Formats: sequence, C-alpha cells, structure tokens
Amino acid sequence: MARKSRTGAAADSQTAGSQSAKERIVDAAEMLFAQQGYEGTTTRAIALKADVPLGLMSYYFGTKGDLYSEVIMRRSAEHAADIAASLQAVAERGNQASIADIVTAFVMPVVRRALDGGPGWAAYVKLLSLAANTPGSEPHTKAFAREYASVVEDFVGMLRGKMPDAAEEDVYWAFYILNSAFIHILVENGSIDRLSGGRCRASDLETVAQKLALMFDAGIARLAKG
Repeated sequence: MARKSRTGAAADSQTAGSQSAKERIVDAAEMLFAQQGYEGTTTRAIALKADVPLGLMSYYFGTKGDLYSEVIMRRSAEHAADIAASLQAVAERGNQASIADIVTAFVMPVVRRALDGGPGWAAYVKLLSLAANTPGSEPHTKAFAREYASVVEDFVGMLRGKMPDAAEEDVYWAFYILNSAFIHILVENGSIDRLSGGRCRASDLETVAQKLALMFDAGIARLAKG
C-alpha cells in the first residue's frame, strides 16, 4: 500500500471524525460536473468547492478524467440494484404486468433518486444524463456501462416477452428510443416550461415518467404488430 504524503495525511487528519478530504472532492466534483459538464469544470474549481489544496486532486485521483470516472462509479452499483429490484418486482407479476408497468419499473427508481435522494443523488442522475450525451465520455463511463448491462438485458428481455412476434431489431429500437428520451428528460433543460408557458415543468419528473410509460406502452405495442 502506498504511503501518504504529508499533504494527504494532514488533510485526512484535519477531517477525521467528519467527511474525509477525498469524499469532499468527490462530492464537489459530482455537483460541478452535473452543473457545468466535464469540459466546463476545472480541477481548481473542484478544489475550491471541496475546500482542499489543489495538490490533493492529483494525489487522490491523478487526472480530472480519473476523478470523473470515480464520480460516475461511486453510486453505480446502488443505482443498478435499485432498477434491478424494481424490474424483478414487476417480473413476478407475470402476464399481469403491462408494457407501461415494465417501463415504469425501469424509470421510476431513477426518478425517485433524483427527487427524494438528496442533492447528491439529484446531481448524479443529471450527470449520467449529461455524460450519455457528451461525445468522448465513453472511456469514463465504460465501467458504469458494464455495471448497468445486466439491468438493460433484463429490461430488454421483458420487452421481448411482450413483443413475441416483433422483429428482433424492433425490440432494440424500442429500448434505444425509450432510453434516449429518458436521458434527455433527466437533464431537465426547461424546454417544456417555455413551450407550455409554464403549464408543464421539466422538474416534474414523476409526471413526465408517468406520461412516458403511457406513450411507450402504446408505441411499443404498435411496433410489436409490425
């Protein structure tokens, strides 16, 4: 195990009994990456928000890219487990579960984390959405994709069960279009607020998720007919 430098040891000593310097850096990075994106966030800004010396950034994480990967992976197992448990609960209902139920089971754990999980989870959900839409993010999200892969396979398998006569590629199109729409929704860019004159709010994720499930229930059923 590598020995800590005096700078690192001092920082951890100063935060003993509370949050460590490393945890504060990850928390600060999570918030700033979610607000400003990867390119728009500097290591200096993260250090300032975390209230740590700039040198600790490279001490703990090496590069900004390494820190970005760490932020994305920190909550990934719990994130995937939430969705997996939700899908399993619907799967246990067998044929009684509708396509809307399956879509709801896939999206609502994410919505609940964004709305009820506190600022950290809200930032994490938004960060994942931004990362999914940012060219060049793949190297930093590859490990997350592996963590998430079994959940996607379960969901696609459940869709296939509701589309037994559909072409194989249509099952994948159904997932791709749904997931792309959901990723865009989670960014909460406010376009629906402006378009509707305030009657609809991008931040009303629970309502959006309900509408999404109903729309895709009908859309996926139509795909299944060929």
